[in-house]
Amino acid sequence: MMFRLAFLSLWRRPLRYGLLVLLTAVACALPVFVIQLAGGLYQGLNRAAAPFPILAGAKGSPYQLVLNTVFLRDRPIGNIPYGEVETLRQSGKADQVLPLAFGDSFRGFRLCGTEQEIFSYVVPGEHKPWLRTVQGRRFTGTGEAVLGAETARLTGLQVGDVFQSSHGFIVKGKAHPHPYRVVGILAPVQGPYDKAILVPLEDIWEAHAGHGSALVPGQKGEVTAILVRPKGYGQAMQLLAAWQRKKGGSSQLLFPAQSLIALYGMVGQSRQFWITLSLGLLGAATLVTLLALYWDGTSRMEEWALLQALGASHWKTQSLLLLEQFLLLLLGSTLGWVLGWGGSLLAAEGIGQQAAVQMSRVPLWQGFLAPVLLLAAGTLGGLVPLWLLRKKDIAPYL
Repeated sequence: MMFRLAFLSLWRRPLRYGLLVLLTAVACALPVFVIQLAGGLYQGLNRAAAPFPILAGAKGSPYQLVLNTVFLRDRPIGNIPYGEVETLRQSGKADQVLPLAFGDSFRGFRLCGTEQEIFSYVVPGEHKPWLRTVQGRRFTGTGEAVLGAETARLTGLQVGDVFQSSHGFIVKGKAHPHPYRVVGILAPVQGPYDKAILVPLEDIWEAHAGHGSALVPGQKGEVTAILVRPKGYGQAMQLLAAWQRKKGGSSQLLFPAQSLIALYGMVGQSRQFWITLSLGLLGAATLVTLLALYWDGTSRMEEWALLQALGASHWKTQSLLLLEQFLLLLLGSTLGWVLGWGGSLLAAEGIGQQAAVQMSRVPLWQGFLAPVLLLAAGTLGGLVPLWLLRKKDIAPYL
């Protein structure tokens, strides 16, 4: 009965209470959006970087090397001799060493020249190979290509189709007179390499024969980066120390996780700012809601006086007002969570298309704190206007 009365009371004043619900929803949606977006981005970056425990590449910005190799963004710093690959393999401190060469693309999707061993590469902590074909097979010779899952979906290429790459990374770059036949399509990896095209390393060298790479048949060319899976943490630190002792070398060796930690710091500072702002907005919205409820209570004194004249106690009339407030906050906080989570899904979709980082879309438990805190604080704070209303004399309203 009490619930029905509270619902009907709210239903009779749609504009007044609708604005309160909207204010509460907006105040709740912002922290949910920030928490969900930052958490999803954090998980997405971790997932993308997991296959790359150590990278070697040309000297320059480590961030550019990570962006180009891990996330398939930005331009390569430069190339390094294939001899660096052999040096790392002969060190005895790595389980797998894989050369990677970039420089060409097809409709904006980057070609990655590498060796067949990449299809047996296992990400640290995993048990299955990172890149597995679900259609066709791996490449076994020159002129063959294996497409990432998103590359195949967005380009429409299928096993058996033929395409030509273009120089650089623009969609309408100069085409190479070097055709590729699609021989396989990879299973989704939920990362940037879903939008890659894997080809034999020799094809990249041949396509760039006039750009300073391998010019003599059988000669090893240059590579853009080297993916290294160390045998353990100790061996990884030994490799890093050995590279740091090299004087006048043309390459650098780094842990992509270190670059991501710096990125996390920047994201964390931004996240902290927005969460602080959101909590302030949440508090302000709660205060405005309580003031509005007090004003609403004073404007309905005749209603309370009539109810008490009909036999309703102070406790029942105040319980009715408190229940109305609870329903308002519940509706506003629930709507706010839905808006915040829905907004984060749209942002994740946009980031996934632009940066090829597959963000987590699972609701984070931290995102539920905002509506719970708003509901709890608003309900407890609602006792204040009830206490103020109780001190008012209802006799003049009878």
